[in-house]
Amino acid sequence: MNAQPEVQTRDDASSLVQQAQAHLDMARYSPAMELAERAETLADTDGVRAHALAVIAACHHRLDRYAQSIEVGLQAVRLWHELGDLAGESSVRSTIARVLILTGDLTEALDEGLIALELAELSGELRPRQLALTAIGIVHLCLRQYEMSMEYCERAAETARLLGDVAVHGSLIDTIACVLMGQAHAAREEGDEPTALAHGELAIDRAREAMETGRAAGHRYFQANALGNLAEMLAFVGRPQEALAMMETFRIDPELDSVSTITHHLDTRGCIYMALRDYDQAARLFAEALERCVGNNAAMYYCEHLSEAHEKNENFRAALEYHKRFHTLFTLVASEAAQRSANIAAIRLETARAQQYAMRERARAEDLYHSNLELTRHAESLLQQSLEDPLTGLANRRLLDRLLATDGARYSIALLDVDHFKRVNDNHSHQIGDEVLRQLGRLLQQSGGPADHAARYGGEEFALLLSESDDEPGDAVAERLRATIETYDWSVIAPDLRVTVSIGVAAHHEADSAAGLLEIADRRLYEAKHGGRNRVAGPNR
Repeated sequence: MNAQPEVQTRDDASSLVQQAQAHLDMARYSPAMELAERAETLADTDGVRAHALAVIAACHHRLDRYAQSIEVGLQAVRLWHELGDLAGESSVRSTIARVLILTGDLTEALDEGLIALELAELSGELRPRQLALTAIGIVHLCLRQYEMSMEYCERAAETARLLGDVAVHGSLIDTIACVLMGQAHAAREEGDEPTALAHGELAIDRAREAMETGRAAGHRYFQANALGNLAEMLAFVGRPQEALAMMETFRIDPELDSVSTITHHLDTRGCIYMALRDYDQAARLFAEALERCVGNNAAMYYCEHLSEAHEKNENFRAALEYHKRFHTLFTLVASEAAQRSANIAAIRLETARAQQYAMRERARAEDLYHSNLELTRHAESLLQQSLEDPLTGLANRRLLDRLLATDGARYSIALLDVDHFKRVNDNHSHQIGDEVLRQLGRLLQQSGGPADHAARYGGEEFALLLSESDDEPGDAVAERLRATIETYDWSVIAPDLRVTVSIGVAAHHEADSAAGLLEIADRRLYEAKHGGRNRVAGPNR
């Protein structure tokens, strides 16, 4: 029998850690952990060992082993710091920040996230930047600082897009959906139900997009999280039966799914049954989530839900018992957080002696910063391009959605479609068609007021957001624009060329949500097209 080699080479350990990283990226945590632990044992360089420890820390995080994740993560931080690897240290600090979020240590999590972002910016690498931005965005979400959260999450999503990472970009769209849902809950608490429902519908769109992205990428963890969030949002806007049917499309598998994913789905089902007023079933699901969960922070959360379910069911004795357990756990969580803070502070004290080295590295990083300035400018240019239609220079659908999400209630909406645009392309050329679209973009920009926004909605369709502060009604603006387009001298672009448009207008007071306004405007655009084209259909026409 041939003897097996007792020692593997450095290349073998490096290969193992790369394989482990690939498994981690696809949420296959058990094989990732096994390979990374083997790589850490075999590694004969600090670089490979640090990478292996970083993967192990990330696996512990996803498998809900929070204490182990922080312990191993801090070992990796020390190694990366000694090696002067800014990107590596930044990435592990982001993992630690994500764990601290789950344990309720939000102040420490924000500190770690900001350190991670500073290191990432100095390294000039996009991946650690995306990880740090994500961690900071989630901290602000937990703190109910929704505008700050949206800013960081959108920057993280754009960085993921620049990296070409479809799965991570999808997961960040899901996080943005959670921010929108937080805003929806806040609006409902303030008694502003139209805004709550508007944010809820936008959150549903984002979560659905994230779920489909996770499914297409074969990323079970991201798909499961997005689906759970989507179901919660459907229940929030008053569609609990649809939410329940959505949950039935995904089967939890204890062999594949982490404890946090399983308890998330149980809790989501419980919340749906609360919306359906089936408090017995809701309490059973919350109790199962409590039984399965890991850590006092999660248990505290499920005790609070159980107390609410029993109170709704008029079982006040059980409601009081779970309320007491909630407060006991709240005290324990605070105590555990203080202990973790002390441990992390001790680790930071140990590394204080390396501050002189860090200052020298900071000076070196300044040179790196200047050499990467062009990369930053290029990234900013790409961000601008992502919000702008390249043909017309108008806002694109993404920026239009952002405007509607942040301030949609103050706008009327006009949807405009070029009549028989296919004939322009067929009878003249696609180049002439493109020039027609460019000129239409210019006419739209000239027609609106200073507070209005023009956007290319897609193809030969445009949108105009009209500020409610304007004295001129939306359909009057649309009629003026229609006449301007009809009488414009299109022969300067091509002989015998004639261009007309059909427009559908929805006034801001006609619907409680941006989605509702778009639906009305789209229906009226259809009426204008089928009423003979070259006309406006609006609330006053």
